[in-house]
Amino acid sequence: MFYYYLCASFTVISSAISFGFSIEACLKSKSWEDVAFINAMYAMSRSLSLFLGSIGLFIFISDSYLIALSAVMIGVQLFDGIIGLKINILKTVGPILTATGNLILLILFLR
Repeated sequence: MFYYYLCASFTVISSAISFGFSIEACLKSKSWEDVAFINAMYAMSRSLSLFLGSIGLFIFISDSYLIALSAVMIGVQLFDGIIGLKINILKTVGPILTATGNLILLILFLR
């Protein structure tokens, strides 16, 4: 049960960071009519859903729920890292390390 909560906690933190970056993108947009703002709002709606879903890991204790949501967040962070290649090294390394950490915890949980 220890690894369940450890992996669930890491998944919540990962989704919270993703949600935070989407909020930042909305706040940095110029205006409500800006295409960047609309795209940021779409990203924020998805990030909020993942964040709320990850909180559910502590309400509905389910191995398959944890595996599915952890896999999704590993994918999100991995793709964020790939996108970050075009921006700077921190936008690449941070998400890749987060995805790796979540993957390691998921593997430990599955053992």
